[in-house]
Amino acid sequence: MYELTEEGKEYLKNGLPEKQLLSFIVSEKPLEEVSKFPKSQIAIGWARKNNWIVIENNIVKLTEEGKKNSNEKSYTEISLEKINKGEIVEPEISKILLNRNLIRESKETHTIERKISFWQKIMNIFSRKKNIEIKEERTNEVKPSIIKPGEEIAQLSPDILKTGEWKSGKFRKYDVNAPAPKIYPGKKQPYIQVMEMVKEKLIGMGFQEMKGPLVETSFWNDDALFMPQDHPARGIHDVLFLKNPTKGTLPDENLVAKVKATHEGGWVTESTGWGNAWSKEEASKLLMRSQGTAVSARTLYENKDNPAKYFMIDRNFRYDIIDAQHLMEFDHCEGIVIGENMTFRHLLGFLKEIAELFGAEKIKFKPGYFPFTSPSVELYVYYDRLGWVEAGGAGMMRPEVLRPLGLEKSQVLAWGLGIGRLAMIALGIADIRMLYSDDLEWLRNKETVII
Repeated sequence: MYELTEEGKEYLKNGLPEKQLLSFIVSEKPLEEVSKFPKSQIAIGWARKNNWIVIENNIVKLTEEGKKNSNEKSYTEISLEKINKGEIVEPEISKILLNRNLIRESKETHTIERKISFWQKIMNIFSRKKNIEIKEERTNEVKPSIIKPGEEIAQLSPDILKTGEWKSGKFRKYDVNAPAPKIYPGKKQPYIQVMEMVKEKLIGMGFQEMKGPLVETSFWNDDALFMPQDHPARGIHDVLFLKNPTKGTLPDENLVAKVKATHEGGWVTESTGWGNAWSKEEASKLLMRSQGTAVSARTLYENKDNPAKYFMIDRNFRYDIIDAQHLMEFDHCEGIVIGENMTFRHLLGFLKEIAELFGAEKIKFKPGYFPFTSPSVELYVYYDRLGWVEAGGAGMMRPEVLRPLGLEKSQVLAWGLGIGRLAMIALGIADIRMLYSDDLEWLRNKETVII
């Protein structure tokens, strides 16, 4: 004996999903719309198995069998009603309903079976014989052809394969030149492609990647780089300071003392320093990192005089007016080369090679000023859509930076390039904001970047 599950009771009350689907389709509907139908997978699966629907060219259509059954109770629905009344149904339909989790074995089954009388068992035997006869009768019935006369086979179904009608059926010809829906495979965002390829190139040139925090103290962002504490670049109109917390922890006291002495009087660097009183309070202020050189300072302190080449491609933040060439958040391609006998000419060679990675064919250098490098230079690249564009600054690290950090005999080449502006050349765009665009048309059609 069986009883209905909760799902079975729901289907008995509201109708089977496949029957509800027939009413929803009416005649035909797009597959995309049908897929949004509640329990669409179950409904479509059983409707196709019952030969109630066909799917052609992403359109779901009712078959004649489907139209007929949309107004009649199916054998499954009749069986659910019988089980609900406590009546017996054929073993075959019971198996299907069990598989669909619409019925379960009643808890009272074994108790009832023990109470069945001899004559009841005899009646069950006759009932089974009758069912077998009905089944044999149905088996001997001549099943109607699935394929109508003159109809072409557009899609093979399990029924067509079982009956063997595919052997004599006529298959529809397919036009390989017919329009097909566009498929947009997943791919990396173009700007990310550029940054990853540049990373690979720099690693191939022997550079190691360095990392640093986005929230930085003024000590590493400015003081360790010999930027005076009254420098305009430290103003609230250029740097984004944190409101909470406002202060961070300064590093080793010995390093802090050396930086303080260098700022105030030059320490052992043969410099006069800036001549102003240096404040720990000012140095401990927290801000959003405004330049990748802060990471270079941390790396130099850890590396000391060991010959090495480091790079970083990461985010920086500055209070700026957003336009075609400026953003408040931007990426720097930061680099340092540590070694003895390094010259300004070596620096220009590195800058030229990196600019050419992005496809820059014309470059020029202009003298520049930065508190932490001397001599200093600004790199410009020519872009036919914008003219000459400033790509970044570079220079030889000053002794006022190197000595406090523990470098006694090495020279350091340093640069900070706006990788976003260089990426504009590689991607052929005239507005830096396109690097972060959500324009699907542009993202889909932009070819893979190769540097």
